[in-house]
Amino acid sequence: MEAEPPAGLADAVLLAPLTEDSFLHNLHVRYKRDIIYTYVGNALVSVNPCRPLPLYSAELVRTYLARAPYLLPPHLYAITATAYRWVRDRNENQCIVITGESGAGKTEAARVCLQCAVVAGGGAGGGALPAAGTLLEAFGNAATARNHNASRFGKLLDIEFDFKGEPVGGHITHYLLEKERVCSVAEGERNFHVLYQLLAGADAHLLKRLKLQRSWEQYRVLRGGACCGACECAGAAQAAGASSPRRAPPAAPPGPRAPHADRDHFAFTKAAMGALGFSAAQCGAVLRVLAFLLKLGNVEFEPQHNIDGSIGTRLHHEYELREACALVGVDAEALVLALGGAPLDPVPLDESCSVEEECSSEGGSEVAGGAGGAEWAGALRDRLLCALYSRLFTWLVTAVNEAIKPASVGARRSLGILDVYGLETLAHNGLERLLINYAAERVQAAVTAATLRREQDEYAREGLAWSPLPYADHELCADLLDAGPESVLGALRECSLRSGSDMQFLQRLQRRRHPRLLVLPPDRFQIVHFGGPVVYSARGIVAKNRDSVCRRCAAVLAAAHEPLLAALFAHGAAGVPASGGSPRRPCAAACRQRALVGALVRRLPPAPRLVRCLRADAALRPHRFDPALLRHQIRTQGIMDMALLRRAGWCESLSARSVLARYGVLRSAPPPAAAPAPAARDDVREARALLRLLPIPSAEFAYGRTKVFIRSPRTVWELESLRAARVDRLVAAAQRAWRRHRARRRAAAATRIATAWRRHRARKISSEARVVRRVVPPRPPEVEPSVSSASAVGGGMTRAAAARVIWRWWCTAARRRYLRALWARLPARHMSPACAAWPPAPHPRLIARTDALLRRLHHRWRCCVYRRAFDQTARNRMREKVTASVLFKERKLSYARSVAHPFVGDYVRLRASSAWRRGPGAAAADRYVVFADVVGKVARSSGRVARCLGVVSTGALLLLEARSLRLKRRVPAHAVYRLSLSPYADDLLVVHVRACGALESSTEEMSQCSSRDPMDAPGCLFGGEGAWRRRGDLVLRTCHVLELATKLFLVVQNAVGAPPHVNIATEFEANFGQQMVTISFHALGAAEAGGARLLRRGSRMDVLL
Repeated sequence: MEAEPPAGLADAVLLAPLTEDSFLHNLHVRYKRDIIYTYVGNALVSVNPCRPLPLYSAELVRTYLARAPYLLPPHLYAITATAYRWVRDRNENQCIVITGESGAGKTEAARVCLQCAVVAGGGAGGGALPAAGTLLEAFGNAATARNHNASRFGKLLDIEFDFKGEPVGGHITHYLLEKERVCSVAEGERNFHVLYQLLAGADAHLLKRLKLQRSWEQYRVLRGGACCGACECAGAAQAAGASSPRRAPPAAPPGPRAPHADRDHFAFTKAAMGALGFSAAQCGAVLRVLAFLLKLGNVEFEPQHNIDGSIGTRLHHEYELREACALVGVDAEALVLALGGAPLDPVPLDESCSVEEECSSEGGSEVAGGAGGAEWAGALRDRLLCALYSRLFTWLVTAVNEAIKPASVGARRSLGILDVYGLETLAHNGLERLLINYAAERVQAAVTAATLRREQDEYAREGLAWSPLPYADHELCADLLDAGPESVLGALRECSLRSGSDMQFLQRLQRRRHPRLLVLPPDRFQIVHFGGPVVYSARGIVAKNRDSVCRRCAAVLAAAHEPLLAALFAHGAAGVPASGGSPRRPCAAACRQRALVGALVRRLPPAPRLVRCLRADAALRPHRFDPALLRHQIRTQGIMDMALLRRAGWCESLSARSVLARYGVLRSAPPPAAAPAPAARDDVREARALLRLLPIPSAEFAYGRTKVFIRSPRTVWELESLRAARVDRLVAAAQRAWRRHRARRRAAAATRIATAWRRHRARKISSEARVVRRVVPPRPPEVEPSVSSASAVGGGMTRAAAARVIWRWWCTAARRRYLRALWARLPARHMSPACAAWPPAPHPRLIARTDALLRRLHHRWRCCVYRRAFDQTARNRMREKVTASVLFKERKLSYARSVAHPFVGDYVRLRASSAWRRGPGAAAADRYVVFADVVGKVARSSGRVARCLGVVSTGALLLLEARSLRLKRRVPAHAVYRLSLSPYADDLLVVHVRACGALESSTEEMSQCSSRDPMDAPGCLFGGEGAWRRRGDLVLRTCHVLELATKLFLVVQNAVGAPPHVNIATEFEANFGQQMVTISFHALGAAEAGGARLLRRGSRMDVLL
């Protein structure tokens, strides 16, 4: 171990010696350096760091896609990228199986694999798949004693890819939601996340509409701590009321979560529903059903003594029931009668029916206990809540599958990500825990024991030199659970079908002699799983296995006015028999889970991509490494058996014919076209000859009777790299051949066209010559002209016609050269449309009009491209810039310098200030900040400048103290009617305010007035006709004067509907409260921008620039 590198070995197969101690030490060395991933051959071991690490980014995904996995450190990205390449290049279905105990990080690993697959596919359709994971995590995950974000359901996500390798959709299969958690939350645990998110993240208006309170402690199903009757034994009618009133609820939801985690996660959940295409009506219906569940859980039933001496049931918290039923349109009286409680309004006895008749289970057995018993009513309520949440979750999964399904139907390849249950043992283990552990047992047997046995049998069958390795056979316990009628699930099915009791079920188990099964009187039994023994409670297990719902309760909810709730309990839904339909009993919970798990095991490929998640600390504390806990997980998951198999065996096997079909392109020369091969063709010999030609050591391959075995994953990658390079060369050669063929065809076509054109031109010239000869006057017979004169006349006419033809052709050639060369000389696309650059026309007299027209068209196109690149923020800024140009161009001297500087708006980051949101920004009209900067407020008496914080919101202009953000003055937008500036480069702005005292307010002044007196009451210092004289207009100084004026102009225009007047002059009047003052600007010299001195003289204020 002295030669071991500082960070351990990336592949544990290379450890020398390969023992359990060396393997554990290697994990510890890497874990201390925050290296949580380690290879075991082609599998990956992930140790949960219990804290966030900077190990994930889209750029890192592309790195693992571009380079060989053995050249980079172990990572989940490497496993997912390899599976993605197999789907894209080999056209093979792949599956990533993530296993481990609860709290080992399986959910996070599945999320990372999904993000990697989406990024690898180019991100097409990538918004819906992560959103589906976020939504199902909110509705299907909860905090347990062992995990703060435990998946309470198993899921298989199939991502479908097209032939280009882009994700086009997916499908989610879920396995057995732990619905008993809705009414049975153990001490120190939480219910499903979405219930807490709704209370913490919904705004006050939404909570008011749903009739909910902010505190989660007000709801019985969230407080936890006591198992309800539905969890213990619905058939035995155990106590199912609310938690004991003597028990004080915990101060905060269990689990180490951030203070605002639920509120933030509620926003993520709503965003995920929007990304999946849920309408506003569907989202509202889901929230109303959740509110109905929370409020119905608070309804309690208490026993009461009737006059005749019998014990009846009295409803407690009646208002909760009425509000819950009003939310979803359910008849409250009918629901109370269905639950077995006393009716809210007395009814005659002959109009009520027996609860035992209508509330009998679908299996045909009748419930125990009196019809009006409080305990039975509470148990019935809890069973109804569990069924409601389970059906809502199933509806959500169906809706998600509808949203992410591919747009077109066709055969595609898929990449599956299986996040299955971890083996769990809690304080109370009932039927659902048994089914969860059964699924974990079956998957563990399929991916570990079956893989070890199958590969060793294959080595022996192929005749390789192989010494069998011992391994733990996990299929023995799996067969105990589901193999035959004498198995645990088989006995449970028989008791459910024959209306047996829990005691009969235990007796059948006791007759089964098995070393891993032990019956513990009076009502428990123990099963030794691959992860250790687990003790289960048999109390009520047969009744819960029937998974039945009260028919009267289902009928009441099916008649609800809320469409979603009515659809969940409509005839034909899960567990609700149709009237007049088949008399067969509904499928039991154990049978459904057995069928789903069996289909999952059959769907798994022979060699899935394995990710083994390990938990380093039982309390999930960071920087803790528990060797005993890790050793137990390594043994139970069979990691050492897999490591020894990979060290002594081979990582992959291919049939010889598959090797020839895939890597046959690597031959240096194509095989000769000989006669058909004989029937006894030796594919293994040909594959051996092919692989010997490659630059790969021969020791990396082993040859059986029909298959070729490859030693390491690196060799597989090298084979694929050689094939990809060869395919690239072949494709390039094919492209060159096609280009040569296309060039030859184009040259032949050009030759034909040129020949035809020459013939046409010759015919045209000859026809023109004939026309010229007809035009020439005939020669007089008596006069014999000289030869020179005749040739001169005829030759002159022919040269003129030829000159016209040549001129036309030259003009055409010049235009063609101009158009062909114009595209290369155009201005760059990234330049601003304001750029006036344009290539000069080579022949202005010939193509001047064409050049001008093309220049205008090009400018309009660049403007269109420039506008399309804008987002909403850029559009707003451009609108402000255009408004500033209309207002101040050629009117304000400082405008030219402000064009190149974008308007920032919030220069002091006021939007991020919590003091602003709690103080002046708490009002709805002032919540959004348009402009915020430190400005100078000019004192009207002396002309001195006082620094303050100027804020323009969507509803007003505010002046605040710079440090404390205390409001000094607020001018509403509809009170501003004029903005005055000078034409010089100064920084002064005068805001003219209407003379109305009720339009603006100041904290100091309003505090001196009684709020009960009107503003114009006698004796009120701030009311009456003279109130406006004390306030007056505002004179502000700011280096962003044009931006402030523009934004204030737009705010006033949006608030009033008409723009304020913008006055730009060297002299104008302003209202200074007590009098009207004339403000006059004097330019004394070429002063810098912003340099100004103010002097107040009586009714004048001079600004010297």
